[in-house]
Amino acid sequence: MIKALWSFLFDAFRTPLVNRRIAKRLQSLDSHESFSDIRSLSDGDIKKYVDSEWTRAKELDDKLSKLTASLSIALTVGGAVAKTIVDGLAASPIKIAVLTLLFLSMVFFLYGAILGFRGLRPKPRFGYGAKFMNAVEAGGEDARKTLNEAAASFEVLNMIRANEASAAIDLIRNGIIFFAVAMALSFVAPPKSPDAHPALPRTGVQSTP
Repeated sequence: MIKALWSFLFDAFRTPLVNRRIAKRLQSLDSHESFSDIRSLSDGDIKKYVDSEWTRAKELDDKLSKLTASLSIALTVGGAVAKTIVDGLAASPIKIAVLTLLFLSMVFFLYGAILGFRGLRPKPRFGYGAKFMNAVEAGGEDARKTLNEAAASFEVLNMIRANEASAAIDLIRNGIIFFAVAMALSFVAPPKSPDAHPALPRTGVQSTP
């Protein structure tokens, strides 16, 4: 139960590590077992596959862009709301709990935004350009190798894109959960007492004896 909860909340933080492992597959495009299905495609099918992966790459980039914008807004608005709420609470164990939950919420939003902006950095595109077209037109073994490399490279980078988008969604979800719990606790937290009436300033005028 605890392990499942930990995974639910914090698996998204492992995304960069997982993506680095996936990216290593680019070093063995010709031999990695995960590309066996690509190597088994016909020449006509693999060209269609390259086109479909390019379309998928654009869709994933668009999705990640929207998620990153949402995270940036959540971080800005959430921070302002959190400060207002915390300033209105008196010192108490509940206030500490609210502060902790709000801090975790902001951490999720911030990390999601960082991950999103990293994911939006330009990535290489495969299966286009004069060199690619000439290699394919020439036919033969080199053409097939070029197509295999383009398809496999696209597949790897799209897996990375998908992981980044999935992690951003998880981070938004978890940030909202922590924020909502903090808001609920703030309703039962003791409010800060209004300041007592300030003492009237002395005018400096003294009565004569």
